[in-house]
Parts: sequence; structure tokens; C-alpha cells
Amino acid sequence: MAHQAENKAIAGRNRAKLRNFEEQNRLYDREVMLDRAQYRNDIQLEDIKQDDVYRAMVNQWTQEDQKLNRLFAESDQKIEKAVIEMYENEYAGTQTGATAARRAGKSAKKLGQEKSNILHKLMLSKEETAVSKDISYEEGRSKSRDLYENIRFAPIHGPTPMAPELEPKKSSAGLILGLAGTAAGAWGDLKNG
Repeated sequence: MAHQAENKAIAGRNRAKLRNFEEQNRLYDREVMLDRAQYRNDIQLEDIKQDDVYRAMVNQWTQEDQKLNRLFAESDQKIEKAVIEMYENEYAGTQTGATAARRAGKSAKKLGQEKSNILHKLMLSKEETAVSKDISYEEGRSKSRDLYENIRFAPIHGPTPMAPELEPKKSSAGLILGLAGTAAGAWGDLKNG
């Protein structure tokens, strides 16, 4: 009976270990499922943020283009105004000769200088816009890389829980030796007694 009680106690402890092992596996599976769901959610959020970065860059480029268009429109108006002034001031009156030619050429020279000044400013504005676009592009790429690095690797879950080491049942050899020892002791008592 002591042998059977020990085997029942061992079996109970083994069942408890197996229940704990099964619960650890269920917990592991839940954690894996939640980690994967969080990772998928992070990927979707990263896609949205990537779109926001791209949209912000395009908006900034559009603003730069609008500034440049405004400068070109203002420059066109200044050139037009300078041409009108040139033609208004071109008439030299009744004079003829070198003075008249110089006065008539003076407004054309002034127009050329004005156009040169305006075109110089436009070229600089174009260069500034290109540089500004390049800067915003590089900032967008940097933000995009940072966002990607946040989700670059999927979660690593590690190994599943280790199966517990179960206790072996008591061997029948110990029971047989115990019974033989009891029988021998009883036989010795009978013989002596």
C-alpha cells in the first residue's frame, strides 16, 4: 500500500507539472498572437506615417513652386513696366544727331539693365528653390528611414516553454525486495519464536 501511495503521489505531481506546462504553452501562444497583432498594427501605422512624410514633402515643394511662380509673375510685370517706360521715354523730340540717339538709346540701355537685374534674381530664386526641395527631400528620406527602422524586424518570440521532467514511478523491484525482506523477517521470527 505504501508503494501504491508513493506512485499515486508521483502521478499527481507529474499531472500538476503537465498542467503547468500546458498553461505555459497557452500563455506563450497568446503572447505570440498579441505580438504579431501589434507588429501588423505597427506596420499599418508606419505606412500611414510614410504617406504623411511624403505628403508633407510634396506640400513643401508645392509651396516652393508657388513662391517661384509668384516671383516670375512679378518679374514679368516689372519687365513689362520697364518696356513701357522705355517706349514712353524713347522720343527724343525734334532733335537729331548724336544727342537724340543717345537719349533714345538711354531708355533701351535702362531696360536691358532692369531685365538683367530681374533675370539674375529669378535665376537665384530657381537655385534657392532647387536647394530647398533637395533639403526637404533629404529630410523626408531621413524620416522615412527612421520610421522603417521602427518596424524593420518582426518580433522574435524565442523558444516554446520546455517540457517538465517527470518523476518516474517507483519500480516494482523495490516492492519485491521490500516484500522479500518482510517475508524473511517473518520467517526468522517464526523460526526463533
